[in-house]
Amino acid sequence: MANKQNAGRLVIAIAILMIGGIITVLFTSYIIDEQEREEYEIYEDGIQTTWTPGEAQFEVEINRPTGVPMVDSGKKNYDGEAVMVRCNTCHDSKEMNLLVTSSSQLKDFHQGLVFNHGELSCLSCHNADNYETLRRSDGQVIAFQNVMELCGQCHGPRMRDYKSGLHGGMVGHWDLQRGGRKRNNCIDCHDPHAPAYPQVMPVFPPKVRAGKTVKTETNH
Repeated sequence: MANKQNAGRLVIAIAILMIGGIITVLFTSYIIDEQEREEYEIYEDGIQTTWTPGEAQFEVEINRPTGVPMVDSGKKNYDGEAVMVRCNTCHDSKEMNLLVTSSSQLKDFHQGLVFNHGELSCLSCHNADNYETLRRSDGQVIAFQNVMELCGQCHGPRMRDYKSGLHGGMVGHWDLQRGGRKRNNCIDCHDPHAPAYPQVMPVFPPKVRAGKTVKTETNH
């Protein structure tokens, strides 16, 4: 008889524990749902609004060149800083020599320009009528700030990778629900006249103390 009473009490205790566990799980789930629901609320112009989970709440800012394109004149000012000049300072007063295809043919300026960009020449990208703008292969004029549009017409696969986040540097958030993102421009990393990255050589291996040997394992 005593054994039956003990067994009954054990069953009741187990049932109470199970019910308590279920209540705890449900209560915790409710608290989490409430917290998530609060995260879905944002303030816009001082008015509280709601948004759909997954929507981008912040923008992607792409770094763009500002102002007009400038070139180093090779001279210094009184503070020792490089004197920069606008392209049209010279190109507005000199007739363009359409036969020039490389910097080695130049005599007055740009002699030290390293140019290694396939079979392209200056006028493949620069607008002969206004050297402070660019031109596409179809002749359409592009503002210097939109240089990525010019790059994308030939470097399509790279532009596709850039748009998907596989190419190009960035700072900020992958999740645009948490914060904004700032991305580099093509010419932030690539020299437009010689865009290929130089090969990177590996560093020297670590030095081994005298009398010590380094074991290497090769997996096949």
